[in-house]
Amino acid sequence: MAPKNLFNPANLVTIGRIALLIVTVLLVQYPNFWIRTFCIAVIPVIFYLDSLDGYLARHHRCATRLGSVLDIVGDRIVESILWILLGFLKVVPLWIPILVLVRGFLTDGLRSIAIAGGQTPFSMMKSRMGWWCVASPFSRTSYAILKAVVFTLGLMLWSYSLPAESTLQTIFTILVVVVLLQSLVRAFYSIRESLSLLPQN
Repeated sequence: MAPKNLFNPANLVTIGRIALLIVTVLLVQYPNFWIRTFCIAVIPVIFYLDSLDGYLARHHRCATRLGSVLDIVGDRIVESILWILLGFLKVVPLWIPILVLVRGFLTDGLRSIAIAGGQTPFSMMKSRMGWWCVASPFSRTSYAILKAVVFTLGLMLWSYSLPAESTLQTIFTILVVVVLLQSLVRAFYSIRESLSLLPQN
């Protein structure tokens, strides 16, 4: 039997954004201009839903440890699938999705230490720099916006066959580098904080 707090408003939004992502990925290769345009337009919506579930959790007072974990799982699913999609479409080199997947598995595996100890993936951030880089509203919001822009631009470049030397391609490449660097910094502090929770003996 599912936990009674699984289907609260915030968690339903998280589940819904994953479902919307799957539909988008399945439709994006359909050779129709309007369908592809719709899929591109949906990408920012998927990332907006990530902030909406947090708002609903606070507004309806239904924030739970389960919801916090589901939020992280939803983020990881969205990020991983979209990087894999861009790699599959040859918009980015294959090593980028591989790096993102390895980073995600390693970070989330070690985060399970904090979860097992009764904390959430964000409450475990005890150092000031770790909190600022991983759990602060600025870090989380800027990271989500950058990813939304990167995935939207990436699908635009592929869908509309924009030239490799275009300004949009240059902007896309720069943003990919910025997102990857931010991702690695966040992973570094998450892993460091997780390891600090390990028993010392």
